[in-house]
Amino acid sequence: MELTKRQRIIINILKDHSPLTAQDIATEIGISVATIRPDLRFLTITKVLDSRPKVGYAFKDLGTETVDYSALYKTQIADILLPTTEIRANDNLQKAISQLFLKDVGSLYVVDDDDRLVGLISRKDLLRASLNNNNLESSLASVVMTRMPNIIRATPDMTVMEAGQLLLKHSVDSLPVVDKESGRKVIGKITKNRIFQHFIELGK
Repeated sequence: MELTKRQRIIINILKDHSPLTAQDIATEIGISVATIRPDLRFLTITKVLDSRPKVGYAFKDLGTETVDYSALYKTQIADILLPTTEIRANDNLQKAISQLFLKDVGSLYVVDDDDRLVGLISRKDLLRASLNNNNLESSLASVVMTRMPNIIRATPDMTVMEAGQLLLKHSVDSLPVVDKESGRKVIGKITKNRIFQHFIELGK
């Protein structure tokens, strides 16, 4: 955006002293209010200046409005976890499918009686199983799940950057987040969409 000499003078005045009324600015420059009115209107429309009723005009220092990249990438995922949808290994596939669609999630976490992670079932797993099985009520979740230790997991102390790198490396949409001490107790999940949401929220 190319500014006129007078517009640059107005900006410099308001950088040093804000807010000022149109009359104050005109007096400072030594011209009439009517002369600078189009400049003030242009600078307000382009958001260089902020117009405040009964107060005057103020310079908007857009250069100081920077994103805190440390907060974006170094946030621990413990602060942005999503709840999980869990089933038991002896639940049948009909229940698994129902849970998947009722909760509108991309994967189910299979846990034992002590709520420890033993497996994971994705939408693709259930679709494949339903196409090749006419009796979903008699087939168990344990038959189609990916078993431990072949499940990529995250821990709550991981940063958003570290979790994002895991998601990309293994081409998955979500990761179970487990207690660091046991490595099996599921406390939540982190997804690509949740990380994206985190960036948008902080970007505002």
